[in-house]
Amino acid sequence: MLLIKGMGKKELLATALYRAGVLGPVRLFQRSQLVVVTYHRIKPNEAPARTPFDAGVFGPSQAAFQQQVVWLKRNFDVLTESELLDVLRRPTFRGRFAAITFDDGYRDNYTLAYPVLRAHDVPAIFFVCPGVLDSRRVGWWDLIAYFIRHTKKPALTVRGTTRAIEAAGPHLLHMMKLRTASETEGLMGEVSAACGVPMPDAAAQSEQFMTWDEVLEVSRNGVAIGSHTHTHRVLATLDEDAQRWELSESRATLEARLGRPPRTLAYPVGGYDHFTPATMRIAREVGYEGAFSFHTGANYSGACHPYNLKRISCTQHLDALFAAGAYLPQVFSWFHPAPVAYTGHTVTTTVA
Repeated sequence: MLLIKGMGKKELLATALYRAGVLGPVRLFQRSQLVVVTYHRIKPNEAPARTPFDAGVFGPSQAAFQQQVVWLKRNFDVLTESELLDVLRRPTFRGRFAAITFDDGYRDNYTLAYPVLRAHDVPAIFFVCPGVLDSRRVGWWDLIAYFIRHTKKPALTVRGTTRAIEAAGPHLLHMMKLRTASETEGLMGEVSAACGVPMPDAAAQSEQFMTWDEVLEVSRNGVAIGSHTHTHRVLATLDEDAQRWELSESRATLEARLGRPPRTLAYPVGGYDHFTPATMRIAREVGYEGAFSFHTGANYSGACHPYNLKRISCTQHLDALFAAGAYLPQVFSWFHPAPVAYTGHTVTTTVA
């Protein structure tokens, strides 16, 4: 195989399969499945996405997103939230289904993604955090990127640990994702002080998010609004009472704002270290009909767990890796060795 500079092994394999024309025929021999593609932000077409915050959450340009939407519509039955839940209630299902989701409630979901979805009559689910939309404050991942980008210090010392500035960001993200909420309380203020960078301007933070009027508009035009918790705290870092508050408060606020409760939930961060069997049980008890993890694969007929609905990441273009991830997620998507699984009215941990 000719090696292409800058390509990883999976991308090389995807490109080879794509160019050989075998990805399409492969799907004919697969079991029925539901593929859920996850996005966070969309870039404008006319210029590279420039942000003082986390550039890593940007997916494709609006034009590339449109190409991906058209491709999904041509190759899958793209489901509404209601249709997705109906499919998952069956013991088994037949077909090749897809769904499109956006996490976090960024404003470009409204200004760039929503017009594409409407133009092609394609449904989606936008997962939002009511507490974030009310406070208009960016999340810890955006703050970490902001502080690191604006500091003039070559190294950062936080809570007795010093790291070179290029390593400080990943270390801080790891802390926020995996340490208990009590351990990371006040951490962003400490990072701000350590970097010598004040908190970002309130107006700059506010403009990153959709308004409630925009959320209401999309909810009336083909986009289901789901919960992403109330404040985007990582659920596995919280005790059960705090998890229950995050899920119930989000649900109640969305119902008050939109006139109906959300039916589905997306776990913040969403890897298998970031929610627990207790999280899944609480989600069911609070009233959610389904919940999504992140970057964890496809959902196969006869093996779907309503509180561990798997998703795959978007790519930057309509390319071989996007097609391969949708057709062969078992090969091109990341899997954790011990995902939590929901069975009946109990939650267990099993090996995939």
